[in-house]
Amino acid sequence: MTLHIDPSPAPRAERALVGLRRPAAAAELEWPRRVGILNDYVRVPYANGSSFASQFLYRELSVRGHEVTIIGPHDPDATEAELPRRHVVLPSFPLRNHPGVHVPMPSRASFARVAAAQLDVVLAQCTTSMLDLGLWLRLRHRVPFVCVNTLHLPSVYNVLLPDSLNENRAVNSFFSGAMMPWVERQMAANYNRSDGLVVLSEKLERYWRERGVTVPIHVIPRSVEPKVFDAPIGADPFPAEARRGARLLVVCRHSREKGIARLLEIFARWIAPEVPEATLTLVGDGPDHDAFRARAAELGIADRAFFVGEKRLLELPTWYRHADLFVYTSLSETYGQVVSEAAWCGLPIVALEDGMGVSQQVRDGETGVLVRPGPDTASSDWKFGTAAVALLRNGHRRRALAHRAQEHARLRADPRRCVQRYYDAFTDAKRHCEESTRTPASRLLPAGLVGRWVGLHSLLLGLGTLREPAVLNRHGARPPTWEELLREDDPVLANAH
Repeated sequence: MTLHIDPSPAPRAERALVGLRRPAAAAELEWPRRVGILNDYVRVPYANGSSFASQFLYRELSVRGHEVTIIGPHDPDATEAELPRRHVVLPSFPLRNHPGVHVPMPSRASFARVAAAQLDVVLAQCTTSMLDLGLWLRLRHRVPFVCVNTLHLPSVYNVLLPDSLNENRAVNSFFSGAMMPWVERQMAANYNRSDGLVVLSEKLERYWRERGVTVPIHVIPRSVEPKVFDAPIGADPFPAEARRGARLLVVCRHSREKGIARLLEIFARWIAPEVPEATLTLVGDGPDHDAFRARAAELGIADRAFFVGEKRLLELPTWYRHADLFVYTSLSETYGQVVSEAAWCGLPIVALEDGMGVSQQVRDGETGVLVRPGPDTASSDWKFGTAAVALLRNGHRRRALAHRAQEHARLRADPRRCVQRYYDAFTDAKRHCEESTRTPASRLLPAGLVGRWVGLHSLLLGLGTLREPAVLNRHGARPPTWEELLREDDPVLANAH
């Protein structure tokens, strides 16, 4: 598949929306007119916070009059309706243990197609060697290049290793003590070859400065889409056994690094015995979904822990608004989009203090409760359970936290503020690119760029064979396409509930 550009004029409703949301002065669109987004998926196969963020920017920039091109790996299962209007795909190979994930590879033809798009700025919403494509555009064609830190790197190997290796102390020591620090150094070097880095929380700015990043860093929280999360609430979706006033909810991918096993144990030991009517509903799917269900049965809470599967994005607000408390034990979040969504919908939160995205969203004692994850995990689990029990028993306190959580989320995750911050990052990147690529020597491509890309992605593909393929999104909850939420009058929203 090659670059696809639909030359037909926009429908009337879309043109009207562009007129409403375009910057006031037409001159403001002279730069950047054409924006490229490097993304790990050109077809989004299942719920993925990073790709939802790319879809948000695609829609917001498109309705403001920009031409946005999505660049990513070829997906042989994609239909035309699932693809963005403008896209360039790279040759790819499937990642065996994650169906729907395709690992991109460089090619002369795909590089030429990207260059032909004549992009004014490129945003890398990915954490793979596809960053080298942005570097190539910057050095060869002087296209400003901005990276986004979308992945908590120390958690990556947990997803790839089978149980036998993941539980091996020597293997864990190698990955955590040697392999992942090396990967972080490589990533910091990549970021320093760009014109700016976007991080999703203030503490991640310090994290990357400590690891040697010297380019400008912009803190831009992810936005919540009001057209989705302010839509009319639907009928109560919870199982009949989940009584109002005692509903704990967690929404996330069901994978080891999300801390679901720990949450199940906290619920079984510290919450369920104290609040007999309490239930835990887990929305999501992933490679460890079945293992978590089995663990719930082992803990004796199978009748109080409801695994309802992945739900469509358009259904999530109803789950949030019919719940009583959002609980989160992940320590691998660069942001934690579900925390922002829950708060936006007026749901108080009890979470582990991760020192990253979740900690920046939850104000302890004001919008929810943050619990230190250690070093004494038994004590931490007790504090987490105690905090959840206290809020379940105190409806007045719960509602007060919910009100402030909603206020804070709507200020922090406001779409207009988010987009403006990206405009600022693009402008700074343009200045940085012009100043740092003035001489021919400064535009020399690193030796072995393509070889490094092929080598690292071949290693990734090899690691992907170590674990059996996951069953993902078994209920077929199709994520929104790139175009579905582009117009205010989209029938998808009208039929969402």
